[in-house]
Amino acid sequence: MAVLAAAVLTAGMVLAAGENDVLYWMVDDSATITTDTESGATATIGRFFEDVKSYSPFEDLNTGEGSAFAARIRVTGGDIQEGQDVFLNLYIPGIGEIDGAYGVEFGDGSGYWGAGVPTGNQSPSGNYSAGTPEYSFIVELGNIDSSDNWTTVATSATATYSSLGTYIHEKFDINPSSLAAWTPTEFTIAPEPSSGLLALMGFAILALRRKQKGV
Repeated sequence: MAVLAAAVLTAGMVLAAGENDVLYWMVDDSATITTDTESGATATIGRFFEDVKSYSPFEDLNTGEGSAFAARIRVTGGDIQEGQDVFLNLYIPGIGEIDGAYGVEFGDGSGYWGAGVPTGNQSPSGNYSAGTPEYSFIVELGNIDSSDNWTTVATSATATYSSLGTYIHEKFDINPSSLAAWTPTEFTIAPEPSSGLLALMGFAILALRRKQKGV
Protein backbone atom coordinates (compact mmCIF):
# COMPACT_ATOMS: atom_id res chain seq x y z
CA MET A 1 0.00 0.00 0.00
CA ALA A 2 2.88 2.34 0.87
CA VAL A 3 4.48 1.68 -2.52
CA LEU A 4 1.16 2.28 -4.29
CA ALA A 5 0.60 5.50 -2.38
CA ALA A 6 4.10 6.68 -3.26
CA ALA A 7 3.52 5.88 -6.94
CA VAL A 8 0.22 7.77 -6.97
CA LEU A 9 1.84 10.74 -5.24
CA THR A 10 4.73 10.76 -7.70
CA ALA A 11 2.35 10.58 -10.67
CA GLY A 12 0.40 13.50 -9.24
CA MET A 13 3.57 15.53 -8.83
CA VAL A 14 4.60 14.81 -12.43
CA LEU A 15 1.15 15.77 -13.68
CA ALA A 16 1.21 18.99 -11.66
CA ALA A 17 4.65 19.82 -13.01
CA GLY A 18 3.45 19.21 -16.55
CA GLU A 19 0.47 21.49 -16.01
CA ASN A 20 2.83 24.28 -14.95
CA ASP A 21 5.24 23.83 -17.87
CA VAL A 22 5.48 26.60 -20.43
CA LEU A 23 7.40 26.85 -23.67
CA TYR A 24 9.43 30.05 -23.82
CA TRP A 25 9.62 31.38 -27.36
CA MET A 26 9.96 34.59 -29.33
CA VAL A 27 10.76 35.99 -32.77
CA ASP A 28 13.36 38.75 -33.03
CA ASP A 29 14.84 40.90 -35.76
CA SER A 30 17.50 38.32 -36.62
CA ALA A 31 14.92 36.19 -38.45
CA THR A 32 14.95 35.86 -42.24
CA ILE A 33 12.24 34.72 -44.65
CA THR A 34 12.92 32.53 -47.68
CA THR A 35 10.75 34.29 -50.24
CA ASP A 36 11.50 31.96 -53.18
CA THR A 37 12.24 28.30 -52.46
CA GLU A 38 13.52 27.68 -56.00
CA SER A 39 16.09 30.49 -56.08
CA GLY A 40 16.71 30.55 -52.33
CA ALA A 41 16.06 34.31 -52.17
CA THR A 42 15.65 35.65 -48.65
CA ALA A 43 14.65 38.87 -46.90
CA THR A 44 15.03 40.10 -43.35
CA ILE A 45 11.81 39.85 -41.39
CA GLY A 46 11.49 43.63 -41.15
CA ARG A 47 11.92 44.12 -44.89
CA PHE A 48 9.55 41.22 -45.62
CA PHE A 49 6.79 42.80 -43.53
CA GLU A 50 7.34 46.13 -45.29
CA ASP A 51 7.19 44.53 -48.76
CA VAL A 52 4.73 41.70 -48.06
CA LYS A 53 2.17 43.01 -50.56
CA SER A 54 4.75 42.71 -53.34
CA TYR A 55 4.60 38.91 -53.09
CA SER A 56 1.96 37.19 -55.20
CA PRO A 57 0.00 35.45 -52.42
CA PHE A 58 -0.52 38.70 -50.52
CA GLU A 59 -1.26 41.54 -52.97
CA ASP A 60 -4.67 42.10 -51.38
CA LEU A 61 -3.54 41.74 -47.78
CA ASN A 62 -5.09 44.37 -45.52
CA THR A 63 -2.10 46.06 -43.87
CA GLY A 64 -3.83 49.37 -43.21
CA GLU A 65 -4.88 51.02 -39.97
CA GLY A 66 -5.96 48.55 -37.30
CA SER A 67 -3.90 45.68 -38.72
CA ALA A 68 -0.74 44.17 -37.21
CA PHE A 69 1.79 41.43 -37.76
CA ALA A 70 1.94 38.74 -35.09
CA ALA A 71 3.42 35.33 -34.27
CA ARG A 72 1.69 32.24 -32.87
CA ILE A 73 2.51 28.56 -32.31
CA ARG A 74 0.62 25.86 -34.19
CA VAL A 75 0.52 22.36 -32.68
CA THR A 76 0.56 19.26 -34.91
CA GLY A 77 0.99 15.51 -34.42
CA GLY A 78 -0.25 13.46 -31.49
CA ASP A 79 -4.03 13.05 -31.69
CA ILE A 80 -4.53 16.24 -33.72
CA GLN A 81 -6.32 15.54 -36.98
CA GLU A 82 -5.06 16.82 -40.33
CA GLY A 83 -6.58 20.21 -41.05
CA GLN A 84 -7.45 20.82 -37.40
CA ASP A 85 -6.33 24.21 -36.07
CA VAL A 86 -4.68 23.94 -32.65
CA PHE A 87 -2.50 26.66 -31.14
CA LEU A 88 -0.66 27.02 -27.86
CA ASN A 89 -2.26 29.48 -25.48
CA LEU A 90 -0.34 32.33 -23.89
CA TYR A 91 0.33 32.76 -20.18
CA ILE A 92 0.28 36.42 -19.11
CA PRO A 93 1.73 37.04 -15.63
CA GLY A 94 -0.92 38.50 -13.36
CA ILE A 95 -3.71 37.61 -15.80
CA GLY A 96 -3.46 33.91 -16.62
CA GLU A 97 -3.98 32.01 -19.87
CA ILE A 98 -5.44 33.63 -22.96
CA ASP A 99 -6.28 32.28 -26.42
CA GLY A 100 -3.13 31.97 -28.51
CA ALA A 101 -4.86 31.93 -31.90
CA TYR A 102 -4.25 35.65 -32.41
CA GLY A 103 -0.62 35.37 -31.34
CA VAL A 104 1.73 38.03 -30.07
CA GLU A 105 1.99 41.26 -32.01
CA PHE A 106 5.33 42.53 -33.24
CA GLY A 107 6.58 45.70 -31.62
CA ASP A 108 9.33 47.32 -29.59
CA GLY A 109 10.14 45.99 -26.13
CA SER A 110 12.91 47.32 -23.88
CA GLY A 111 14.79 48.62 -26.90
CA TYR A 112 14.29 45.43 -28.93
CA TRP A 113 11.94 44.70 -31.85
CA GLY A 114 10.05 41.45 -32.32
CA ALA A 115 7.27 39.32 -30.83
CA GLY A 116 7.90 38.68 -27.15
CA VAL A 117 11.36 40.24 -27.03
CA PRO A 118 13.59 40.25 -25.12
CA THR A 119 12.56 37.66 -22.49
CA GLY A 120 10.19 35.45 -24.46
CA ASN A 121 6.52 34.52 -24.45
CA GLN A 122 5.16 31.84 -22.11
CA SER A 123 2.94 29.25 -23.80
CA PRO A 124 1.58 26.42 -21.58
CA SER A 125 2.65 23.10 -23.08
CA GLY A 126 1.34 20.63 -20.50
CA ASN A 127 -1.40 19.23 -22.73
CA TYR A 128 1.02 18.64 -25.59
CA SER A 129 4.01 16.99 -23.94
CA ALA A 130 6.01 14.16 -25.49
CA GLY A 131 4.02 11.06 -26.40
CA THR A 132 3.54 8.48 -29.13
CA PRO A 133 3.08 9.89 -31.69
CA GLU A 134 4.79 13.04 -30.52
CA TYR A 135 3.44 16.56 -30.74
CA SER A 136 5.30 19.13 -32.82
CA PHE A 137 5.28 22.91 -32.99
CA ILE A 138 5.48 25.47 -35.80
CA VAL A 139 5.85 29.22 -35.38
CA GLU A 140 3.49 30.98 -37.77
CA LEU A 141 3.91 34.62 -38.75
CA GLY A 142 0.74 36.33 -39.81
CA ASN A 143 -1.19 39.51 -40.38
CA ILE A 144 -4.30 40.33 -38.34
CA ASP A 145 -6.60 42.88 -39.98
CA SER A 146 -8.96 45.29 -38.25
CA SER A 147 -11.67 42.60 -38.21
CA ASP A 148 -9.36 40.08 -36.48
CA ASN A 149 -8.92 37.95 -39.61
CA TRP A 150 -5.60 36.08 -39.55
CA THR A 151 -3.55 35.48 -42.71
CA THR A 152 -0.43 33.32 -42.37
CA VAL A 153 2.47 34.85 -44.31
CA ALA A 154 5.40 32.63 -43.26
CA THR A 155 6.18 29.55 -41.16
CA SER A 156 9.16 28.08 -39.33
CA ALA A 157 10.38 24.52 -39.63
CA THR A 158 8.60 21.95 -37.45
CA ALA A 159 10.15 21.20 -34.06
CA THR A 160 9.21 18.23 -31.86
CA TYR A 161 8.39 18.64 -28.19
CA SER A 162 11.41 16.57 -27.17
CA SER A 163 13.76 18.78 -29.19
CA LEU A 164 12.58 21.87 -27.32
CA GLY A 165 13.37 20.65 -23.80
CA THR A 166 15.90 23.44 -23.25
CA TYR A 167 13.13 26.01 -23.66
CA ILE A 168 10.47 24.42 -21.43
CA HIS A 169 10.36 25.83 -17.91
CA GLU A 170 7.84 26.44 -15.15
CA LYS A 171 5.59 29.50 -15.29
CA PHE A 172 7.13 32.70 -13.98
CA ASP A 173 5.31 35.80 -12.77
CA ILE A 174 8.53 37.81 -12.70
CA ASN A 175 10.94 38.78 -15.45
CA PRO A 176 12.52 35.46 -16.53
CA SER A 177 15.45 37.14 -18.29
CA SER A 178 17.89 34.30 -17.56
CA LEU A 179 15.76 31.56 -19.17
CA ALA A 180 16.42 30.34 -22.72
CA ALA A 181 13.71 31.03 -25.31
CA TRP A 182 13.14 29.16 -28.56
CA THR A 183 13.93 31.75 -31.23
CA PRO A 184 13.56 30.40 -34.78
CA THR A 185 15.57 32.47 -37.22
CA GLU A 186 14.60 30.84 -40.53
CA PHE A 187 11.09 31.04 -41.99
CA THR A 188 9.57 30.24 -45.37
CA ILE A 189 6.91 32.30 -47.12
CA ALA A 190 3.47 30.69 -46.96
CA PRO A 191 2.69 28.94 -50.25
CA GLU A 192 0.10 30.00 -52.76
CA PRO A 193 -2.89 27.66 -53.25
CA SER A 194 -1.84 24.77 -55.49
CA SER A 195 -3.07 24.65 -59.08
CA GLY A 196 -5.15 21.59 -58.20
CA LEU A 197 -6.88 23.43 -55.39
CA LEU A 198 -7.49 26.43 -57.63
CA ALA A 199 -9.01 24.14 -60.25
CA LEU A 200 -11.34 22.58 -57.69
CA MET A 201 -12.41 26.04 -56.55
CA GLY A 202 -13.05 27.00 -60.16
CA PHE A 203 -15.21 23.92 -60.77
CA ALA A 204 -17.16 24.61 -57.56
CA ILE A 205 -17.86 28.21 -58.60
CA LEU A 206 -18.88 27.08 -62.12
CA ALA A 207 -21.24 24.45 -60.68
CA LEU A 208 -22.78 27.05 -58.35
CA ARG A 209 -23.37 29.45 -61.22
CA ARG A 210 -25.02 26.72 -63.32
CA LYS A 211 -27.22 25.77 -60.39
CA GLN A 212 -28.25 29.39 -59.88
CA LYS A 213 -29.10 29.76 -63.59
CA GLY A 214 -31.20 26.64 -63.46
CA VAL A 215 -33.27 27.84 -60.48
